[in-house]
Amino acid sequence: MRELPAGAQARAGRRAPLRSEAQPADGELRRLDRLAGVGLLAAETAHEVRNALTAVKTFLQLLPARGDDPELRGPFLALAGEEVARMERLLDALLEQARGAASAGGDAVRRCDAAAAVSAVAQLVARRAAERGLHLAVELAPELPEPAIAADALRQVLLNLALNALEATPAGGDVRIGGRALGRALELAVEDRGPGIPAALRRRVFEPWYSTHAGRPGGLGLSIARRLVDEAGGTISIGDRAGGGARIRVRLPAL
Repeated sequence: MRELPAGAQARAGRRAPLRSEAQPADGELRRLDRLAGVGLLAAETAHEVRNALTAVKTFLQLLPARGDDPELRGPFLALAGEEVARMERLLDALLEQARGAASAGGDAVRRCDAAAAVSAVAQLVARRAAERGLHLAVELAPELPEPAIAADALRQVLLNLALNALEATPAGGDVRIGGRALGRALELAVEDRGPGIPAALRRRVFEPWYSTHAGRPGGLGLSIARRLVDEAGGTISIGDRAGGGARIRVRLPAL
C-alpha cells in the first residue's frame, strides 16, 4: 500500500475531524432553528390569547348591568366559552411545538362554517367598534362554500383583520366584512376607512413586528393571518377601498 507523503498525512489528519464536528454543529443549528420557531409561535399565541380574552372581558363587564339580558346570557355567553376553548387549543399547540411534536391542532379536522366564523368575529368586535364611534357592517352572500381551513384558523384570520381595520378607521367611519363565492373558492374581504396602505409597503406589512406607525411597536396580526392562509393553500392581498381606505381580500379553496 502506497503511503502518503508526510505533508499530505498531516493535512489529512487535520481534515478528518471536520466530518465528525459537522454533525453536532448541524444538530445545534436545527435546535436553534426550532427554538426560534417556538419563540415566534409563543409570541403569536400570546397575541391570539389576548384577542380571545376580549370576549371574556366584555362578557364580565356587561354582566353586572345586563345579567338578565337573554342575548347576553345566551349567544354571547356561548361565544365567550368558545373563545376560552380556543385559548386552550392554542396553548396545547404551543406546548406540542415546544416538545418538538408535529401537530396540526385539535381543530384541523373540524368542518368550517364561514358564515358562523364571520358572525362570531363581528360579535367579538362590535363593542369595540361602538366605543370608537364606528359602524360595523357584515355583508355575506346567501350561500358560501365551505373553506378548506380549520374553524379556529379562520376565526383568527378574521379577528386580526377586523381589529386592524377598527384601529385604522377614524371615528365616524365604517368597517365592512364581506364574503362571497368566487368560482370554487371562498372570498372574504375586510375593508376600513383608514389612510390605506401604500403599494410599496403591502408586502412588508405581513412581516412579523413590522408597523406602518412610526414610534409604535409592530404587531403580529397580519403576519399570523398570512401564515394561516398560506397553510390552507389560499392567498391574502391588500388593495384600495373605493372612496378611501384599505381592502384586504382572503381567498380560500373550498373543500
